[in-house]
Amino acid sequence: MTRVTGASDRSEIILDPVEAWRRGRILDRMLAHASPPHPRGVFRGTHADLEKLDIERGLETAKRLNSR
Repeated sequence: MTRVTGASDRSEIILDPVEAWRRGRILDRMLAHASPPHPRGVFRGTHADLEKLDIERGLETAKRLNSR
């Protein structure tokens, strides 16, 4: 069941491919600035160590996004 509240159409599906592409590009730029820089080089470690790095990076991104 779908319930619409308010006067605006709140459909999440964008049928116009040009509009969808434009919105996607804007979102990509917003998220690129929120992410910490990706470290360069080769990393070696256990799966658990690499998972910890991913979690820390995700937390840093979430802090940057939610602080605005």
